[in-house]
Amino acid sequence: MEDNQEKVDLKKAHAQSDEQKTKPKRHISIKAIGIVVLAIAVIGLIIFGVIKLFQWRNDGAKFAGTLSEQIGVSAETAQKYAHITLENASQYACVNQVAGDYKYLYESKRSVTVSGVKIPQWVIYVGEKNGIVTDINYYDYAQLQKFGSGVKVSAHVDPAGVIAGMDPATVQTYTGFKPLRVSYTVGGMEEAYKYYYKDANTGNTVSYILRVNYENGLAVSATEEENQFILSVLTIS
Repeated sequence: MEDNQEKVDLKKAHAQSDEQKTKPKRHISIKAIGIVVLAIAVIGLIIFGVIKLFQWRNDGAKFAGTLSEQIGVSAETAQKYAHITLENASQYACVNQVAGDYKYLYESKRSVTVSGVKIPQWVIYVGEKNGIVTDINYYDYAQLQKFGSGVKVSAHVDPAGVIAGMDPATVQTYTGFKPLRVSYTVGGMEEAYKYYYKDANTGNTVSYILRVNYENGLAVSATEEENQFILSVLTIS
């Protein structure tokens, strides 16, 4: 009986010893998992930060709004304020033709293809006179990559729905899309929405340009004009 008891005690001792040996291994395993999880989390945050940085650097509307706060100062001061570097010419020949008399511009580093031609996703044209910024024009050219007549909608957007006193965010909620062009001058702003839809009665594509004028950040008027894009297709000037 004593021999059996001793054997039992020895087995228990061995079992306890084995358990003690395995505990540190389990502790190391849990620690290793924690390190891996932490590393994955850090990498994820870095990737998220890089994506956000690229998005921030490609937010043309934000840069245009910031530059508009510097109308009336020198172009050099304005670009420092917006943390960008204005250029004297575009990398795209067609943009330079559109720029006309604008001395400075700032464009997206990303491109889109419109009617088979590559252009920047957006461009900011900076007007100046005697070295002083006079106006800012922002174009969201990415809207034109699907169709040259702007954003596709289901029906006509009635300018009467733009009520005096609306802010730009409320107007954009009403239209359901962003403006193709935003023009800033001293104390004023104009948004131009370019869109098209298929007329239910004729089956033809109809295109309009909706213009909304603002003073002190609030809408004061809205007008529209039909975009007769078919005329440029039918004629050669």
